Amino acid sequence: MNYYRSDDGNASFVRLERGSDMLASLNEAAQELGFEAGTVQAIGAVTELVVGYYRQEEREYRRIPFEEHLEIASALGNVSLKDGRPFVHMHVTATRPDGKTVGGHLMEGASVFLIEAYFRALGGPPPVREQTEDLGLAVWQ
Repeated sequence: MNYYRSDDGNASFVRLERGSDMLASLNEAAQELGFEAGTVQAIGAVTELVVGYYRQEEREYRRIPFEEHLEIASALGNVSLKDGRPFVHMHVTATRPDGKTVGGHLMEGASVFLIEAYFRALGGPPPVREQTEDLGLAVWQ
């Protein structure tokens, strides 16, 4: 990964390695840069995308793979702590060559062609994600 860090250390640009897993690489970048609370945005392209759609009644994600080249038009997320480590939660919108879009919760399995991400730190204690009974998800407490 290539990094550019602001002088005050509160923001960083990160270019992910081609062929890497997008979500795993974003989590790795957050950890290496020391971001435990913040926001993250990304643009670029993938050679394959995997998103999830949360089925509320079943309390599980449905994995939706797109085995095609897609442009990441927008990817927005946050960084918090989960199990004591930085955790990126991100949603993506991607476009096909005809301009039609697909999107959802970013999951492991998205292969990077070129991703440029922007991390911004938030001050104060980091939010901590813990599993909840009512939602079936790990959310900020």
